[in-house]
Amino acid sequence: MTPQGTIFDPVRANSSRLAEERAALQAVLASSAFEKKPRLANLLTYICERYFEGDAESIKEYSIAVDVYGRPQTFDQATDSIVRVEVFRLRKKLREYYEGEGADQSIEIAVATGHYRPQFIEREAQGGRQIGLPDSPPIETPPISECAADAEEHSWTPETAQDQPQNDLFFHESPPERVERRPFRWWKFLAIGAVLTVLAAAASTVWLLHRSRHGNTDLALPAFSPAIPSLASGPEVRIRCGYSRPIFKDEEGNIWSGDRYFSGGFVTEFPNQHIARTRSPELYLTARTGVFSYKIPLAPGVYELRLHFAETSYSPASTLGGGENSRVFDIQLNGRPLLRQFDIVSDGGANTADIRVFRDISPDKDGYLRLDFTATLGLPMINAIEIVPGLRHRMRPIRMVAQNSFFVDKSGNLWMPDAYFSSGQLAADKLAVAGTADPGLFAGERYGNFNYALPVDGASFKVTLYFSEKYWGSDVSKKGGVGSRVFDVFCNGVALTRKLDILKEAGSGRALTKTYHGLQPNAQGKLILSFIPDVNYASVDAVEVEEETP
Repeated sequence: MTPQGTIFDPVRANSSRLAEERAALQAVLASSAFEKKPRLANLLTYICERYFEGDAESIKEYSIAVDVYGRPQTFDQATDSIVRVEVFRLRKKLREYYEGEGADQSIEIAVATGHYRPQFIEREAQGGRQIGLPDSPPIETPPISECAADAEEHSWTPETAQDQPQNDLFFHESPPERVERRPFRWWKFLAIGAVLTVLAAAASTVWLLHRSRHGNTDLALPAFSPAIPSLASGPEVRIRCGYSRPIFKDEEGNIWSGDRYFSGGFVTEFPNQHIARTRSPELYLTARTGVFSYKIPLAPGVYELRLHFAETSYSPASTLGGGENSRVFDIQLNGRPLLRQFDIVSDGGANTADIRVFRDISPDKDGYLRLDFTATLGLPMINAIEIVPGLRHRMRPIRMVAQNSFFVDKSGNLWMPDAYFSSGQLAADKLAVAGTADPGLFAGERYGNFNYALPVDGASFKVTLYFSEKYWGSDVSKKGGVGSRVFDVFCNGVALTRKLDILKEAGSGRALTKTYHGLQPNAQGKLILSFIPDVNYASVDAVEVEEETP
C-alpha cells in the first residue's frame, strides 16, 4: 500500500526508501512553515517529483521557470531571476523548518547551493543535524542581497494578492505549448500537491477590472489558470480518453494524463467543435470509442467518480441527424451496472459537456477499478474519466463563485471558478459588499438569462444562492432603484423564488443569501438552476450545493 497522497504504482510499491523520501516531502508540505508559502511548496513538490521519477538531470532553471512559474518558451535567465530568487527562498525556508518544527525528522530535504536538485539526507537522531551534504559544482547565483530584495518584492500573501496584476508570478496565463522534452508526470504532482489547496486558492480574492454595466461595453473577464490542486487530499486520477500526449491541463489548473489503462476500442478526435457548459472544451475533443474497458489501479479508499461525455457526431447541424437513439450503451463498474441504456444526447444534449457523478466508489479487492462499455445501438464512447477522494455516503459539495478564479472562505472552504453554465455573462465591479464575513464571495456575478446544470448523485440537496446588487441604486450607476432588477429562480422547472428584487430585500452593495432544502436531481442526475429575467437581467454571485442527510 502506498503512502497517503501518492498514486498507487504496483511496480514501485516495494521501494521502502522511496516511501521514506515521499514521507519526508509530505511532512514538509504539511508543516506550518510551508502552509502559507504555496509558491515555495509548489516548487519543492515539482523538483522532488522529478527526482522521484529518476529525472533529476532535467531539473534546470529553464524547466522550473516554464513548468512552475508559467514563463514562456522565450524565458531568458539572464534577464529574469525568478528561479534563483525562489530557490534561495526555498533553501532558507527549509533550514527554518529543520531547525524548528522539523527538528525530529530523520530525513532532511536540502537543495545545495549550486544546483536545483533535491537531496534527501539522513540526519542524526539527536539535534536534527545532517550526516553529510555532497558538494556540487557551482553555478551563477545572484547575491543574497539581490535575492532578498526580489523575494520581498514578489512575496505572496492573501492581502498583497489583491494588488498584484494577473500576469504576476502566481496568476498567469497558460503558457503556449512548448518544444518537446521529457514530460513531467503531473498526475503524481497533483496527488502530492493536494495539501496545498486552501492557501494556494486564497489568491482568488483578486479584484477584477471595473467595467461598464449592461451595455455594449461589458467586458468578459479574462480567463487564467492558476495551478491549484483539489481541496480534498488523497490519490486522484484524471484521464483524457483518446488523448495521445502525456498530459493536458484544463482551465482550472487540473492535470489530466493521456489515455491509459484501456483495453479495446479506438481513438476518435473531434476538431473545431463548440462544446457548451464547460470552461475546458478541449477536454471533450478526443474520445475512446467502440467496445472497450478501463482497468485503473487505485489505492483503497472511498472515491467520487465523474464520467465526462460530449456528443459531437450527432447534432441538429450534422448530416447524421440529431442523434436520438443513435448511440445507446451500458457501463459497468467492477462488474455491476452503473449506467443502463445511456444516451448522451438524451442526457445532456448535443455538443454539450455532460458529467455524470457517482459517490461511494471503491476499487475492487485486487486494487483495480474496472469500467466496461458495451453497445446497444451504435458505439459507446467516453471523453474523460475523473476519480477524486470522496466522502462516505455523501457527495462532495459543489461550491463555485461567478468569477474566473478560485476563492477560499473564512471557514477554509474552496470555491471553484464559475462552471456548468449556459448563456449569461461574467462581470465584476470594484465594490466592497457589506453584510458578510466573506466579501470575496460577492466579487463577481453571472448576469443575463442563464442556467446551470449541476451534476449530482444523491437523493436530496440543499442549495444556497449568494446575491448582491452592485449596480442599480449604487454609486457605480447613479441611477435606478427598487424594481430595477427583478427575476425568477427555478430548479428543474420548479420555482424557488419569484420576483426577486435584491435591492429591495438587502439594499445596495449588501449581501443576500437564500437557501433551499429538499431539492432532488432530475432523471439525468442534474440540478438545473435557471435564472429568468422579469425586469433587466437576472444575477447571481455564488452557488453552493450540499447533499442533505436523511
